[in-house]
Amino acid sequence: MASEQDKIAHRLRLWALTSMGMGIGVWDMVQESSVSLSPTIGAATLTELEKQLGLEIAGEKPEDILTELGRIFVDEYGYASEAKLERTGNTLKITLANAVGMPEFTNVQARGVEKLFFHPFYCTGLAALSRLGLKARGQVEINNAAKSQIVTFELL
Repeated sequence: MASEQDKIAHRLRLWALTSMGMGIGVWDMVQESSVSLSPTIGAATLTELEKQLGLEIAGEKPEDILTELGRIFVDEYGYASEAKLERTGNTLKITLANAVGMPEFTNVQARGVEKLFFHPFYCTGLAALSRLGLKARGQVEINNAAKSQIVTFELL
């Protein structure tokens, strides 16, 4: 019988596999249109961050809120070891170093999913930018060699 710690690890793996499978299934059904789900997915996470961690979004600059989301993903969730934001004009790029889910996202891409519309930081970032009244389109890049996930938002 598995220890309690093993059960927690197995349960997390089960949820990851379920999420990845759903992502593949949605992509297979609607392809590019699946990206329209990203802000809704992110809104659920954003609401949780507001309730549990007291996150407030009002009047900040986009880079400030994305930096704070990066801090939360690192310090509160252990999603990555570091979140670094760079801004060039209307483009905001967040690099998540040593992020979790690298094998899963690589597998999803190998299965033909061209856009990682269900990536947690991507979705939450889109929802936060929307809350600021900003429209953005984005992309997620998985860089296995650098062990990083790069989320880019282009403000429209």
